[in-house]
Amino acid sequence: MRILWPAPPTDDRGDDDPLDPVAMVAGDDRPAPSGRPWVLANMIGSIDGSATDTEGRSGGLAGPDDKAMFASIRGVADVIVAGAATVTTEDYGPSRPAARVREQRVARGQSPTPRIAVTSASLAIEPTRRFFAEAPPDARPLVLTVASADPARRRALEEVADVHVVGDEQVDWARAFALLHDELGAHVVVCEGGPLTLGQLVTDDLLDELCLTISPTMVAGTGARIARGPAPVVGRHHALARVVLADGNLFLRYVRAR
Repeated sequence: MRILWPAPPTDDRGDDDPLDPVAMVAGDDRPAPSGRPWVLANMIGSIDGSATDTEGRSGGLAGPDDKAMFASIRGVADVIVAGAATVTTEDYGPSRPAARVREQRVARGQSPTPRIAVTSASLAIEPTRRFFAEAPPDARPLVLTVASADPARRRALEEVADVHVVGDEQVDWARAFALLHDELGAHVVVCEGGPLTLGQLVTDDLLDELCLTISPTMVAGTGARIARGPAPVVGRHHALARVVLADGNLFLRYVRAR
């Protein structure tokens, strides 16, 4: 990996010294807004604009360098959020940070492992999935749902997760983030999609940072964009903060210009 922009400061490192993505991502400034966490979305797309591969999975676009960046971004999260469709399609398991990342998290005052929250209005996600079954006791999964959700499904998930109601008919993201901030002490939330979830964050203007990997892959087909919603919104301008190149992948960091 190497930074293309902005130019890294001149130091004693040789040109061939590898870039450390863990240190780079952890060193970024993320001032939490008042009353809610800093919200970072981490997404991947092909060079022709698809958010998924030919089998409908974003993970199919990722190579070793993207997986390293993915782990580095997860390393700064207090809570990781993903929609139920993403959790099931990508077959989520619990987050398992490397020992070095766990040590750094503890040194920063974070828990060793980030919590993972799945959002679902229908609660049509099986409580037997490994996302729940393999979760460590110190990182019990979270479920963010709505008041209209099926009571029986809610009771089943309460056996394997902490379930929170954050809306009536659909997830109220401002309410969800306030809960994560006030009750769980979350300062950084990393959203991993899918496109409908990210689209709602854009609509509600709650996205502070976007880390986007451009995979050197052509997909064609009818794959979704990284964000979509029922209607377009006024453009939310984001300032380009960094460009990193690794094995044909571009890693772009954008910060919301407010």
